[in-house]
Amino acid sequence: MTSAPADTPRIDRRAATRSRWAATAAFFTNGALAAAMIPHYPQAKAAFGLDPAGFGLLVTVMTLGAACAGPAGAPILRRAGSRATVLWGSLAIAVVLTGAGLALDLGARSDAAGPWLGAYAAAVFASGLCDAVVDTAQNAQGLRAQHALGRPVLTSMHAGWSLGAAVGAALGAAAVGAGVPAGLHLGLNGAACVLLLALTLPRFLPDTPDHAPAPALLTADDPGPESEATPASHRHPWLLLAPIVVISMAGFSVEEFGNSWTSLFLQAERGLDPATAGLGASTLLGAQFLGRLTGDRVLAALGRTRALTGGLAVVLAGLTVTLLVPTPAAMFTGLALAGLGSAVVVPTAFALADEVPGLPAQTGLAVVSWLMRLAGLGLSPLVGLLAGVLPLTAALGAFVVLAALGTVLALTLRAPRLAPDFR
Repeated sequence: MTSAPADTPRIDRRAATRSRWAATAAFFTNGALAAAMIPHYPQAKAAFGLDPAGFGLLVTVMTLGAACAGPAGAPILRRAGSRATVLWGSLAIAVVLTGAGLALDLGARSDAAGPWLGAYAAAVFASGLCDAVVDTAQNAQGLRAQHALGRPVLTSMHAGWSLGAAVGAALGAAAVGAGVPAGLHLGLNGAACVLLLALTLPRFLPDTPDHAPAPALLTADDPGPESEATPASHRHPWLLLAPIVVISMAGFSVEEFGNSWTSLFLQAERGLDPATAGLGASTLLGAQFLGRLTGDRVLAALGRTRALTGGLAVVLAGLTVTLLVPTPAAMFTGLALAGLGSAVVVPTAFALADEVPGLPAQTGLAVVSWLMRLAGLGLSPLVGLLAGVLPLTAALGAFVVLAALGTVLALTLRAPRLAPDFR
């Protein structure tokens, strides 16, 4: 049984609890910053005169920016620390999104919208770059708090992101409905998020020496990384990281399925009206949010390997039911199961990636986050290509295949132990 390193400083439990909620606030603001832009996308389509193909490209610009950041979050985090990285990175997101809003406002009033479209796209792209770095830093701090508390808490922090995204999108919709200029709305939203961060970030825990990853937490079924049963070849860090990357993609793809394909599938393949079909994504994401509220207790009870395997098996079952059983009750039940099963997958994959031995600190976390975003960028175009030669239901089977692959790989994981003496 492993234990905490001798040079790991003891942390007061109250400080660790404060850090947990401060990190949750960081997740909340990160979700609110990004989602505030979503209600303005239809305005951008109209202001810049985009056809459906052009609009489809525009809404991927933020994800493209995040993908282009690569694993840069790790060296930035090691140099600046999580507190400064989250604060200044979030401030940069707020500033560039405000700039995007101003470009949208000016483009809507201009006879020559082309230059403003370029400025808008560049600002949104920059926000994606910054978001990738902030995401690595807030997850690193969340893992630091989890280690200090000695129990799983990262999944509930991701629930904070979901709540922030819902609040940001709802306030954005209200601003659009009230005719508030995009630049003003996004500026006020950014200022509020940065202010909240400035008030809560002092409660972050100090980073470990050299910003090294925290030791893992104990779960009953997780064998140690240096177990004699572990083949020597599997101790190579990139071989250890590879299945975690695929597992994270399988979890993240559920959100892509819900956001990008559910409404179209329910309308085109199952004949539901647009209003009812629109409930598909909210059913999936709402179930995911509820699952993240309770996911930490599931992880504590089952351990990470069983929770990952069980969660992905539920995703696999949910997606299969959704695609193959053509009754509304079954389809919406399947969507809820897919969202619920995915709840613990990405946070747990991040935690495991951060614990992979033999990599520079935070590199595993940053690489998994980066490749997961790349998968999100490429998966829907792949499904679109498949749908050109296959029925849409068959093309969406790509999500089922990825969930099945993730389930199989989760069965093979040998997750690191969590130390038993963190109090």
